[in-house]
Amino acid sequence: MPRAPPPLFSWTYLGLCVLVFLPHALDGEPPDRFVLYGPAVAAGQWWRVLTCNLEHVTPLHILLNGLSIYSFGPVVERQIGTARLFVVSLICGLTSSAAALAFTWFLKSAGASGVIAGWLGLALPIFDGRARKVLLQWTILLVLVSLAPRVSWAAHLGGFLGGLVPGLLIRYGARRDPTRPFRPFDRLALPLLVLAAVTVFLAVRMHAPASFGIPPA
Repeated sequence: MPRAPPPLFSWTYLGLCVLVFLPHALDGEPPDRFVLYGPAVAAGQWWRVLTCNLEHVTPLHILLNGLSIYSFGPVVERQIGTARLFVVSLICGLTSSAAALAFTWFLKSAGASGVIAGWLGLALPIFDGRARKVLLQWTILLVLVSLAPRVSWAAHLGGFLGGLVPGLLIRYGARRDPTRPFRPFDRLALPLLVLAAVTVFLAVRMHAPASFGIPPA
């Protein structure tokens, strides 16, 4: 039986999260330049919509998210491949940030949980049987966690929806042609990525039209 390829993206993502967190591990708050904050994004700091998915606030925060990346990421990655998980994670990171900007403009947020929620949305349509039942339980847990204070429910929702669409495309492809289950997603991956980026711009424009050269009403 051939050995499964290593989950390179999952390990890389986890390593980047740890490397970003270590310099401020003993501080009370992470550096402001990496977290998501609506007014800062509107001022031109667009990198925050992606770097916020790497940054974490406390040791417990990165421990919980790190364990999720370590345990769940490789399962999904071996199912769809490293390159596809990378693209899906970009989509989820963008839609997570877009929803957070749209609904919690003034809330500073950070963490990989939006991307992890996206992996959950991706996996639900793909897996069957007992695995799906476990994923449904995790979805309920995600909803409960999202209701906790200082947790960005919008980021979780946006990430989940960002992963659900690719998952449905892969499910549709598997039903239509089991020999090419990823074909619909592969064809639409770039348009989905562009659409996710557009949702970020729309969220910012909704709150700060002046940053696009549009005078306030």
